[in-house]
Amino acid sequence: MQNKLDLFLKLLLSFFFSLSITWNSYSGINYFLFAICFIIVFILVNFGWSIASKINFNKKEIKKREYFIFGGLILLALSFTVIAHYPGAISPDVIGQYNQAMNNTYNNWHPAMHTLVMYKLPQLFYKGLISSVIWQSLIIFGILLYFCHFLRKNFLNFRQTLAILLLIILNPLFLRYCVYMWKDVTFSWGIFLATLYMINIVISDGEWLKNHKNKIMFIISSLPILFFRHNGIVTFFILYLGIIIFYPKFRKFSLISLGAILISSFIIFNPVYKYFNIDNKTGGKSEMVGLLMGQISYYYNNDLPSFSEKELLILDNITPLKNWKLEYNPRNFNNIKYTAKDYRHSVEKNFNNILKIWFNKSIHSPALFVKSFLNMTSPIWQIERSYPNLPLIMYSNSGEIAEKGVMEDISNKYLQYVIDYNNLVTNSPLRLIFNGFGDGLCIILFALALVLKKAKLNFKYLLPFALVLSNTAVIMLLITGEEYRFVYSQAICALPLLIYSLSNFMPKDLSNKESKTKKLMKKYFTDKTDNTLIQFIRYIFVGGIAAVVNIGMLYVFTDLFRIHYIISNILAFTLGLIVNYLLSKKFVFQEKTSITKRKEFIIYAIIGVLGLGIDTLLIWIFTSICSIYYLLSKIISTLLVFIWNFGARKILYKVVK
Repeated sequence: MQNKLDLFLKLLLSFFFSLSITWNSYSGINYFLFAICFIIVFILVNFGWSIASKINFNKKEIKKREYFIFGGLILLALSFTVIAHYPGAISPDVIGQYNQAMNNTYNNWHPAMHTLVMYKLPQLFYKGLISSVIWQSLIIFGILLYFCHFLRKNFLNFRQTLAILLLIILNPLFLRYCVYMWKDVTFSWGIFLATLYMINIVISDGEWLKNHKNKIMFIISSLPILFFRHNGIVTFFILYLGIIIFYPKFRKFSLISLGAILISSFIIFNPVYKYFNIDNKTGGKSEMVGLLMGQISYYYNNDLPSFSEKELLILDNITPLKNWKLEYNPRNFNNIKYTAKDYRHSVEKNFNNILKIWFNKSIHSPALFVKSFLNMTSPIWQIERSYPNLPLIMYSNSGEIAEKGVMEDISNKYLQYVIDYNNLVTNSPLRLIFNGFGDGLCIILFALALVLKKAKLNFKYLLPFALVLSNTAVIMLLITGEEYRFVYSQAICALPLLIYSLSNFMPKDLSNKESKTKKLMKKYFTDKTDNTLIQFIRYIFVGGIAAVVNIGMLYVFTDLFRIHYIISNILAFTLGLIVNYLLSKKFVFQEKTSITKRKEFIIYAIIGVLGLGIDTLLIWIFTSICSIYYLLSKIISTLLVFIWNFGARKILYKVVK
């Protein structure tokens, strides 16, 4: 059963990752490219799976000075980005909420609680947007410092925690979002903090909640989820229902807390809002129908037959029919949405008609339904190659926000450094680490699969994933759009969930039982062996990783740095050779030899140089003579040289054993 589950999870992950890489919103999917990608990804998933099962975290005693180092680095990064974007990164949403706070004329289109807590409260200390930006940055500072404490206490040593922290604070998206006063930012950090607390609860088997201070912090972390986004109510309920279902000892605490918060929210949203003349209307139907409009526009632009005159009239009433053509974007409904005259009113009025049109057309053509849904939700799950469409800063004409003075000159100076850093990431392989709509979701799903394997279908161990994935599901069904902020929680929750999945979170009596799958994995991937077949299987994985490095760097050197493809191939092959040697020594040819490591590497390098000669000759023949695209030539030559490399290296280790 476990073997079948492992295989199913690996195939499912490989399918999802391959789709997220090869899907094209305009042309659908190239099946040949998908098949090639699926094979490579399946090999990598298998290799990552075996590595993950061997990881052992080595946490040590926490020293107080560590917190000064962590806190100092976080404070430095946040201070730099706040100064660079002074008085803050401004968008229409920010302008609207800021003006509400300054004029005391609130509405709940953007949650009024977020406006009061994140905009109005800081104004008590200093009038200006910068006070709100600093307040948000301080909240993020506190959460990140706690995250470092969480890692040190449960999983990692000082150096590992420092590396994770640097990965976060050097991410351009993290830096830029700290100075955007969007409700999505504090909402996402609320999910992040609640996820950490849920991990604490799971790995302690609920004992973490015995501490009254922890109970208070747990309740506090749930409040932004409920009050800072209207769609957060789903995630909020999952947070408490998880405790109620899986931890009976704390059921009373959960029920009382849940009831108290819901009663308080009812009082706030009704008599309190009414007393202060706060308009309690939300986006409502006009927000819910966005995805449906996007799919209808896809049907309309792909000449789906049988649009009746009545249906066309309804669409024309929302926005002129020409806009459904001119403003069409297969990945984003916002263009159509914002061309509509009196959008909210017309959509509210025609909500049932839109729903009926969408349903009829979807039933009429299920293939177009699937394709349009994949297009509309692709910003959430797809790995992007370019930087998300997020402006550095949009300056407002509002005199209430614009703050002149000495800080403006300092801001302009440091903003250029931020722009240069963003451009560096955008135009380099670093974007594959720091960037992409779907990167976070891919990491989370890989972590989820690992937990499913370890937990042996004990679902309480999946609770930490429920918060971020429930938010992702709601976004996919309601308010998809080509904006990274909607799935910011994916990006920041991916690392803690991955670390959790790699840890030994299971009770000893359950985790010590070695499954047949684990024994098989150890036999084929980790135990020392002289068996040629097993070594060849391992070399497929090692060679696959080296090939990815080789081909990837060939593309980087050739397309990005404009180096001739032959020279690029030599450089890329050398990097792939080093990776191949290190991994082969670790996992494939593990026998002790009678020569020094230096001599061994020299002989290994000679074999590699001969392989490079064969590889370069084949690429030149395929590219210059046969006129095949250089990357395809590289893939073909890599497959041919693979046999030479394994055979020659196998003979080498036989001779020097």
